[in-house]
Amino acid sequence: MKRTLLMLLCAVLLLSGCQGGPERRPDRLKPTDEPPPGTSDASHQDVPSPPSAGGGTTEGGFQKEMNVNHPFRLNAACRGEGGYYLENEGYIYYMEAATGRMILLCGKPECSHDDHTTCNAWANTKFLTFYDGRLWYTNRDAMHESILTLCTMEPDGSNHRDVQALMTERDMKGWYMANYEPMLWDGEIYFVLQDNRVCKNRIGGDPEDNVTLFELDASDKLNWDWSFWADGGDAYVMCHYLDGDGYYQAVLYLLGDSSSETRELWRSPEIASDVGELSFYITGGHLYYLDAGGFWDVELYAGSEKKLAVVPGSQALFTDKEMFLYSASDRSVAVYGLDGSHKSEISLASIFETYDDITSCDPVFIDGDMFYLLCYRGGYLSVASSLFRIDTASGEIRELRDWPAADNELPNQDTQEYIIPI
Repeated sequence: MKRTLLMLLCAVLLLSGCQGGPERRPDRLKPTDEPPPGTSDASHQDVPSPPSAGGGTTEGGFQKEMNVNHPFRLNAACRGEGGYYLENEGYIYYMEAATGRMILLCGKPECSHDDHTTCNAWANTKFLTFYDGRLWYTNRDAMHESILTLCTMEPDGSNHRDVQALMTERDMKGWYMANYEPMLWDGEIYFVLQDNRVCKNRIGGDPEDNVTLFELDASDKLNWDWSFWADGGDAYVMCHYLDGDGYYQAVLYLLGDSSSETRELWRSPEIASDVGELSFYITGGHLYYLDAGGFWDVELYAGSEKKLAVVPGSQALFTDKEMFLYSASDRSVAVYGLDGSHKSEISLASIFETYDDITSCDPVFIDGDMFYLLCYRGGYLSVASSLFRIDTASGEIRELRDWPAADNELPNQDTQEYIIPI
């Protein structure tokens, strides 16, 4: 049985609607009782088959499109063989890409899924990727004595095992909540220790073999977070921080093989807004990002920067060809080319007509033309949420009904308490 945790509701974010522009596509929210395309009602009643142990494709580990945004109720996601792996409240779910059907990643017939020491689906991680035919994640729980540890499992959730510790007891600085996710890329794991050292190690290495690539001077900073990235043969880390004067800034570093080879590539202007929510993407030596209502392009090695377009939103997902901008005020997803051209726009009005209790939404990931959006119902970051798939080519919108939080009870609005299963 799931345990519960009480959390006070601090704020409620209300979304306002507005009329659409001339290029806006028609609303096409599929009824929630309609089977996915290509399936019959009978086949829709069947649960998807879990991936086979030992199967799956081999990738470099880092997945650009799956590494853009990790909302509060969907901390980690990655693409695997035939579908995706999603984390919700500490449990991993597998979702078929073709149908959108979703199952808990635990095939044990006797498992009640309420004991994290025995349930295959339990991972409780902010980092999830697919590499060498297996799922990889990190953990820093009591079973690992709070030591950051790289772990792996088979695609069907079986055979969990620890690969290596990423820190020693000397690196422990007390209780710590990580505000970043590591990066597995090209046979190495990149991560940040509590003393703000950016490190890497080979997969299977010992913590004594950690290589320090950069160390942040945090003496004049109030808070900070990190985002790793890889493109071509280069590895990067973006540091977002709040300085002592109350200004936010983002700095991008090109990581070398040692601290002496790491160098700063780009630094944003100081702005009085939270760039911790900076949406960015790196491809072909270009940094694309959103800031202060602008869509920007930075040529990293030439040092030039230009504004591509003025845009009505700050949350976006990217591919190597396009930016997909979510606008809360417009209740839409707009498609832009990486040259700044506005290609199309999809209205999300039908989502808000179906659920009048939606208070905020977060983009999750993009794969091809499919844009995934998580919407909280009943309160800001509510335990009750709906996951939608938006086909940006056709404009079709479909709710993924197997999302585990879709049927969660809404918080008690009188007492403003959330009931959060953990």
